Amino acid sequence: MIILGLLLLVVAAIFGLDLIWKNHFTIRSPALFGQTLGIHNAAGFFILGVITGAVLLLGIAMVLAGMRRKGTKAKQHRAQRKEASNARHDRDQAQAERDQVQAERDRVREENEKLHRRVDHDDIPTDASAGTHSSGATAAD
Repeated sequence: MIILGLLLLVVAAIFGLDLIWKNHFTIRSPALFGQTLGIHNAAGFFILGVITGAVLLLGIAMVLAGMRRKGTKAKQHRAQRKEASNARHDRDQAQAERDQVQAERDRVREENEKLHRRVDHDDIPTDASAGTHSSGATAAD
């Protein structure tokens, strides 16, 4: 859209400048790019100028609209990149937290296994010997 607008601007400017330079003050047979236009009155010449101005304004409007659209797309693209960057950061942070939790779980599991091995190897009174001791205490009561 910007390119088409610039093209219209250039064409309208060249058309208008050529019309002015070649025809100084005469309106009898205006020439454009070496060709006579067949316009013999001021009203026709004025209409030709209005059309040239309208094409020029259309070109300016197209350039501005294209720039606005491009700016909007760039803004959206920047927002998407920022969102993706935040998502990557959150993902990395969650993965680090998961790794910490897993390391803590492994540490607790190892401690639990050490305690089980210690219980299996140490002479800790079983329930049967503890029960006789407690039953003797109730008999004395």
